[in-house]
Amino acid sequence: MKKLVLSATLLLSVATFAQKDELKTLKKIYSKNAITEKDLENYKLASDALQTLASEESDKVYAKFYKVMYPTVVLASKGEKATLEDQVKLYNPEFIKSYGEVINETLEFEKKSGKKIYTDELIQEKAEFKNGISSFAMNLNNAKKYKEASGLFYSLYLFDPMNEGKSLKNAAILSIQAEDYKLAQKLYEEYLESDYLNKGTTYLAINKANESEEEFNSREHRSQYITLGTHEKPKDVKNSTKKGDVYKILAILYTQNKEIEKAKVAYAEARKLLPNDEELKDGEFKVYYNSAISYLAEEQDIVKEINASRDNSKKYDELMKKRKEIFTKALPDLEKAYSINPNDTNTKSLLKTSYLITDQPEKAKAFN
Repeated sequence: MKKLVLSATLLLSVATFAQKDELKTLKKIYSKNAITEKDLENYKLASDALQTLASEESDKVYAKFYKVMYPTVVLASKGEKATLEDQVKLYNPEFIKSYGEVINETLEFEKKSGKKIYTDELIQEKAEFKNGISSFAMNLNNAKKYKEASGLFYSLYLFDPMNEGKSLKNAAILSIQAEDYKLAQKLYEEYLESDYLNKGTTYLAINKANESEEEFNSREHRSQYITLGTHEKPKDVKNSTKKGDVYKILAILYTQNKEIEKAKVAYAEARKLLPNDEELKDGEFKVYYNSAISYLAEEQDIVKEINASRDNSKKYDELMKKRKEIFTKALPDLEKAYSINPNDTNTKSLLKTSYLITDQPEKAKAFN
């Protein structure tokens, strides 16, 4: 079978492990350059049968591999007719995660058995697959297919979470470009808790040709370019220093997604880390001010009812009580907004009114 675009195939020879007809069938079909509909049918039948027939541990390991790789055989059967959409459909998070697990399980089995029959190929395949996924994701990004690119980068993170934290960050960034703010919130929440952000390091150096700062995958990778003389001034940056920016983005996303209480918490955390960020300060002020306004949304209608109910003392008292209740709810947010920006005229006016309505005249006098 021809190598797939993302180098996803592994031409495993299982003859030394077992002589079962099903394994022979799978190997034969998997190795073909052209896959027919009949091949697909036979592959599926053999794979399904092998799940119950495999008794030895080695057979079970490779039976699982062939089962997981069935979708790649389907894609390969389309040959040159395979579209970008076909590839995107195949390389979804569920498949890539399963594929990574199969490789790791096979490597672990060979390590345990002491027979490194496919270990070298599997390690190389894993690296090639990661490079292929990354290139595919970048191509989607260049084609402005941001959501699809985000999905692939996230898949790459799932494929190798120990070493691909940067892919999680890329997935989060691209989800915002795709304007999928629910997805972005989920990804940034995961990124916030990731080892990459909390424990990882970014390796930087200056490109002598254009004097721009560039990022490298590892210290060793950077050292190669330093030795070649193309880069200079290496610098290590703890990723945790960017945590304030992540909280800031999350605060904005929570606001966008109308999760205001979460936004308040995120703003508080962000401002602890970025106390001089004026944009952050303004955003937090608006969250609290708008939250207060939402409590007071029906206040004008209540006032109209109060003015129309002066002859009905019972209803009048009920409406006055209701008005007091909504100002009581809005008061903490107004006080917080005022503490952030004490120069805002609207906040001061509303705060004074709130104190009067909630029977706090001494506090109201401060705004005379």
